[in-house]
Amino acid sequence: MTRHLALLALVTLGASASASAVRVGARRTATGVAPPVRSRACGARASAMMGGKAEELDTNGFSQAAQGSVPLLVDVYAHWCGPCQLMAPQLELVADAYAERVRVVKIDSDKEEELAAYLRINGLPTLLFIKDKAVVGRIEGAMMQDEISSWVDHYFFEGPKPS
Repeated sequence: MTRHLALLALVTLGASASASAVRVGARRTATGVAPPVRSRACGARASAMMGGKAEELDTNGFSQAAQGSVPLLVDVYAHWCGPCQLMAPQLELVADAYAERVRVVKIDSDKEEELAAYLRINGLPTLLFIKDKAVVGRIEGAMMQDEISSWVDHYFFEGPKPS
């Protein structure tokens, strides 16, 4: 019944709410925490997976993606969620625009309930910004391409904070 979660949060308290980070990488086991899962993807395969299209991941795929060196934009959504469906094409445009610099992935909160609970998803859609194996940002609600791009620039490339 218990599904294997391939990660465990090590919460790092930051100086401000926006600076708080959740470390990803350790696995939860029956006896405690196991070492991080190593990605088996070679450089060429990892580059091919970032071809400018948002890809759907399960728990294990997310764990491997979170271990990568490329910043990760995660869209947690549901098929029944209207705002999620409206934002999906906008996310594809962002994936195209940042094809080689950011990996854009999607997690279906209905299929991956335990992962959504672990990530503390309270509203849909939720975007998570993961850099250096830590959640550096979280935004709930549908956005257009330019808004998403502004947050990507802010969280991943030291751009100004969007207003």
